[in-house]
Amino acid sequence: MRTVPVAATVVRIGIVAPSRGGTARAVHLGTTLDGVLDEVFDRVPVPYRTPTWYRRPEGDNTTLVIPPTVPLPWVAGEFAVELADALRRRNRHLNEFGRLRLRLAADHGDVVLRPPNFGGAAVALAVWLCEAEVLKAALAAAPELDELLIVSDRFHAALPDGRGFRRVVVPAGGERELAWLRTGPDTGTRNTGPGGGLAPS
Repeated sequence: MRTVPVAATVVRIGIVAPSRGGTARAVHLGTTLDGVLDEVFDRVPVPYRTPTWYRRPEGDNTTLVIPPTVPLPWVAGEFAVELADALRRRNRHLNEFGRLRLRLAADHGDVVLRPPNFGGAAVALAVWLCEAEVLKAALAAAPELDELLIVSDRFHAALPDGRGFRRVVVPAGGERELAWLRTGPDTGTRNTGPGGGLAPS
């Protein structure tokens, strides 16, 4: 049976440098990300908190599918801020080795849902954006940031105020896509702490 695509927002989350430091660090970062997302989801406003949110961990990445009833400005604004705040709280007791940093990529478009699996054009583009070298380079150039967001051109066009982003071009499946990289105020915090930088077990 053919599944009809539905419109939804996709947020792809990638852990920065997950393999550096070996298995123990990778496990720590993955566990920390799960805790951060649990904390953020608990703070989603009641009108937006519906059973149609989907979350799929994929190794060093996690993909979220957010229902179309959730406004895109809230995703790019309040949701990203809640994520940054949760990261700051988790990272404040950790040194650079244990610190969790994230690449965020968002698109709004067609999604094919076959829970627990999903796919579609918006998922594919979010994956390409999350792996874009321009995003990785921007994070490498700003070590004080805990996270950085890139959005697709159609996502950016839907924002009532698209300031705070700069236009970039990224490779996507053999083609090139316009995208928008956040250039707003610093939302990250660098931290140093004892205990090797890993969260307590």
